[in-house]
Amino acid sequence: MRAYELVYALRPNLQDEQRVSLIKRFEELAKRLGCVRTEVKEWGMRRTAYELKRFHEAYYIVMRFFGDSSAKDEIDRQLKLTDEVLRHLFVRLEDEEKASEEEFDESVVEEASD
Repeated sequence: MRAYELVYALRPNLQDEQRVSLIKRFEELAKRLGCVRTEVKEWGMRRTAYELKRFHEAYYIVMRFFGDSSAKDEIDRQLKLTDEVLRHLFVRLEDEEKASEEEFDESVVEEASD
């Protein structure tokens, strides 16, 4: 499993309920595809550096997870099909992946010995 960070920008004119349901939808999709330790942070409304589909602002979300490349590809496909997503970017976290996996393995061993 590899560590990924996904940043995506949603349309600024979405209702709160729509935005929350989209965030939950992508988080649940990642879990369904076998991703573990999914963490979602909302950056909120930010001004964009340039115009994105006629918008100068967007609502940004960051999601970190451990998963296979096939899960990443499916999440990427779903993001591309969703009209409310203005832009998205995946980053593979190599150094953090090794450190986090070691911490995860140590915590499992500690729990098993208790």
